[in-house]
Amino acid sequence: MTTERTPSTKEQRMHPRWTLKSTVSVFEHGSKEYLGLLVDCSETGIMISSYEPLPPGTTFELDLVDIPPNIDGRRTGNCVAEVVWSDKLTPSLYGNGCTISGATDMLKTMMKSYSHS
Repeated sequence: MTTERTPSTKEQRMHPRWTLKSTVSVFEHGSKEYLGLLVDCSETGIMISSYEPLPPGTTFELDLVDIPPNIDGRRTGNCVAEVVWSDKLTPSLYGNGCTISGATDMLKTMMKSYSHS
């Protein structure tokens, strides 16, 4: 079951969204299950693209992993995300809007780097 976004969802955002120019993979922390890719983010929310809809109201502890340019190795940030909405983006992909809390310092650093790309 998916929940349709209202046209005013964007206007209700308190923080601007940053569109990513690099690939950030999203995993469920406990199971290490791959959930999808980070599409965009703000200080208080993220959008994840996935092959299956994430049920609104579901809470996940997430690991977000990227491989930034000009840095050897990868970065992993953590947060708790609650799915607010899920919409079909294409015939095979869903967009899932989530609020986030408990972002680690590394995730905050990662997100700041996306806003300056």
